[in-house]
Order: sequence, then C-alpha cells, then structure tokens
Amino acid sequence: MKITELSIDISARVVNGLGKSGGRAADGGISLPFLISMAQQAGDGDHVDIGSLYGASAIGVALMKKEAGLEGDVYCIDPYNTEKRDQVVHAAGEMQSDVSASAEALMANAEQFEVELKLVQAVSDPWPEELEDNTFVSAYIDGDHTGDGPTRDFENLRGRVSGYIGTDNFEEEYPDVVKSMLYAADSEDWFILYKNLIFIAIRRIMPMRSDQVYPQAMLAR
Repeated sequence: MKITELSIDISARVVNGLGKSGGRAADGGISLPFLISMAQQAGDGDHVDIGSLYGASAIGVALMKKEAGLEGDVYCIDPYNTEKRDQVVHAAGEMQSDVSASAEALMANAEQFEVELKLVQAVSDPWPEELEDNTFVSAYIDGDHTGDGPTRDFENLRGRVSGYIGTDNFEEEYPDVVKSMLYAADSEDWFILYKNLIFIAIRRIMPMRSDQVYPQAMLAR
C-alpha cells in the first residue's frame, strides 16, 4: 500500500490542530498516514469510524476525501461513555491527556477543520439500527480493545465493507486486538493488506490469479 503525500500532510495538520484546541490524536497520530492512505486507496464511497474520541481519524479521512475529490460520507460510531472507555483504553506511555472526549468536542473539531461528520452516538455492538442498511468502502476499528470487543467489531463490519478495514493498536499491549485481526485474516473473505507499527489493514479477498475473471492488469503486477 502506497503511503501518499496527501495523507502525511493531512496527518500533521490534524495532530497540530487538535493539540492547539485541547484535543489529541490517539497515540500521537502515529497511525493516521496509514489509515488515510488506506481510505484514499478505497476510493469513492462511505467510510465508518468506530471509536472516534476527538475525531482525528475521522477528520483525517474526511479531509482526504474533500481534498482528493472523492465522494462519500464519514460516519462516527461512539457512545461517548467516559466511564466505560476509561476502563478499556488508556493513553500510551507517559501521555497526560484524557482518553475520553465528548460528542460536542468531536463536532467542534469537525467544524474547526471545515468537514462534516455523521455521528451515531451508540455502541458498535450490537450494530446501530440506524446503520443497518449502510455499506462502506472502508472502515477503522479503534473502539473496545478488550475481550471479544475487537472481534465483534470485525464481525459487524465484514459484510458491510467492500474494500478495507484498518485497526489501531495491533500490539502486544492489546492481545485481543491482535487476536481479532489474526482471526479476520484466517477467514474466508478477508486477508492482510498492510502492516506498519501498530496499524494493520485487511482487505476483502481478491479473485485468485488462476480465476479467469481476475483482471489482467493485476496479473501484470
């Protein structure tokens, strides 16, 4: 997967902008260029963000779509339940910033960056009724990091996403996140696209090269 110059530029703007407004990007925005590049590669279509916090990941994708001329809305799924979030996620290293934000902060940050986000203030499992019939070209999982939460998020997305799913915190500190992505890669319809630092992206299984319908352009790569 190519990491685009646009994704690097947007990531820096988002991290700096949120820092000035009192928010933050998770883990210092380390995964933002990879996520934004993944969403850019997915092309036209809607994107969904699970666990939006101050909005860095969702705003980054929305800015990319705006500046790259790609169609599609960016949805955010987050209950903004401070007590629950503090139990399952904590700021990395010696960071002093709170790991919890608010719906109001999310929308204010979106306004600051002049992008539109569609917030569904609910848990991601069970899947929100208002998104029951929605489909997406890309998704980002950064919600519940414990127990079967990450795997449930994948299961809820696997039939609704046509392109790529990215996940943050694929690292030893979060074994349930690691377990969920290894499970996903072992499924019949998804496989690993890209891995760098704590970010990992999976993609829908492509036709086999032995399949006659496999695009000739892909065979030439």
